[in-house]
Amino acid sequence: MPPTVFIVTVLAGIVLAGFTPTRRWGLAIALVSIVALYGFAMPLTASALLRAVENEVPPSPRDPATAAAIVVFSGDIHHGDGVGVPDTVGRLTLERLDRVSALYRRRPLPILVSGGPVGDSRESLAALMARVLSEDFGVPVAWREERSQTTFENAEYSAAILRQQHIHTVLLVTQPWHMPRALWALAHEGVDAIPAPTARTYIKTPIDIAMVLPQSTALSDSFYALHEILGLIYYRLRFG
Repeated sequence: MPPTVFIVTVLAGIVLAGFTPTRRWGLAIALVSIVALYGFAMPLTASALLRAVENEVPPSPRDPATAAAIVVFSGDIHHGDGVGVPDTVGRLTLERLDRVSALYRRRPLPILVSGGPVGDSRESLAALMARVLSEDFGVPVAWREERSQTTFENAEYSAAILRQQHIHTVLLVTQPWHMPRALWALAHEGVDAIPAPTARTYIKTPIDIAMVLPQSTALSDSFYALHEILGLIYYRLRFG
């Protein structure tokens, strides 16, 4: 996945540049890859990409009071050591659960958490999310969907649970840059989801020198944005 794939193409270009017949091609590939890698590592680029994805979901004019449940899709996981340190939710998932807690305290709707096991985790992400909501936030969870491995499966399996409960309209909680793909997947399953995202990306103004210097966090943010752009295109071609 871009942008980290440019690390590989930089190395490939350097190797090609070591041979006379492909030297010019190798140097060109390495140079373009370095420029692209630098560009995606700039906070300014990363923020602009995230905002572009987030803007695909305009502020909803619908009344959240029409929702009959809160649905939250899993994000990441923090793996333990399998002995003394247990698995728990990662930073992105925790942000979503914090948002769920705030929504629940304003209006105590039943909550559905969705997420299957990740890697060699002993529990599903849904189980970990339910535990954090219950023990750390004091918020009960009504349903757990514990099979999904992708956003599309989050929506597919969650929709099945919601249909059993005769629920058609929900508040959907996730990061704003993940919201367009999550909304599309739920709509594909016939669920009317009202966006209830975490905090939107903030672009600092005026732009200072720090915004154009490479940072590891910006590279990660660019990855999330590009992953969502390509993922939504794939969903529309594969399932649309």
